[in-house]
Amino acid sequence: MVKKVSLLAMAALVSIMAGCGSTGGGEQPAAQTPSAEAPADKKEITIGVSTATLRHQFFIDIDNGMKKAAEEAGVKLLVNDPNLDLAKQVSAVEDYMQKGVDGLILLAVDNAGVVPVVEEAKDKGIPVITADSVVPSDKVDTFIGTENYEAGKQLGEHLKKQIEANGKDVKIAVVTHVQSFVQKERLNGFKEVLADAKGVEILNDQPGYDREKSMATVENILQANPDVDYIYATAENSVLGALAALESANNTKTKIVGFDVTPEAAEGIRNDKILAMIQQQPEKIGEEAVKAAIEAINGKQLEKNISIPVILMDKSNVDEYFKK
Repeated sequence: MVKKVSLLAMAALVSIMAGCGSTGGGEQPAAQTPSAEAPADKKEITIGVSTATLRHQFFIDIDNGMKKAAEEAGVKLLVNDPNLDLAKQVSAVEDYMQKGVDGLILLAVDNAGVVPVVEEAKDKGIPVITADSVVPSDKVDTFIGTENYEAGKQLGEHLKKQIEANGKDVKIAVVTHVQSFVQKERLNGFKEVLADAKGVEILNDQPGYDREKSMATVENILQANPDVDYIYATAENSVLGALAALESANNTKTKIVGFDVTPEAAEGIRNDKILAMIQQQPEKIGEEAVKAAIEAINGKQLEKNISIPVILMDKSNVDEYFKK
């Protein structure tokens, strides 16, 4: 009997020691074993981001803002760059759903084209924040960004005052990316303001998104309409392409108005080649998108639209934002 009891005791002791020891030479992290002492709200938050592209400074600045806010908040950020390819963006969101991210931030390549995958993510309980481009679905938690229609109107009002002050008839050429919902909004707001302006002729919209295409487009515009007074370029690289075309042609008469100031564009403002531009706040858009995602993940009800103010920049204030 004593021998039997001793064997049972030894077996129990071996069992206890095995439960306290590590099977991997002490390398297996304790966190891999569920603990009742670790509250659920302490787990790391993971946010999946699909941007539009990281080939343009505006989107790079948004990305920097997101990374800054994520680091400050201690959350994990996964970033996908589909480079303006809708199919790649949809695939990235599907991948994020498979990975079980806690929230999504989407800078839509095609605002209508992403609706099905956005709604699928929301149906799975994943909060969805959109930035820069509005996605037409009531399942989106909030939109963070510029009111592009209103910003287009603001730029149009500025130009309208200039035209009225000069008192001369003018021609305005347009360089835009017709597939972009955002740029359509900027253009529609601009045109609304100038619709009743006397002596203003707005030429047909011409294609231009990247710098090279925009430069070629403006060169063609100048050949067909050498008397054009203004070029409205609806995005960063169309502004720079237009500027390059004017410089190449030694054209000092035609002025540019547009969106998204870069250091090169700021120099164009100083040199009177660019009359005025709308400057968005891309880093702030990125920061606010991450903050909104965290709040939505934590159950907070968000406003459907969080607008980030823009700055109208011309020669009077460019040096406040861009140092020489």
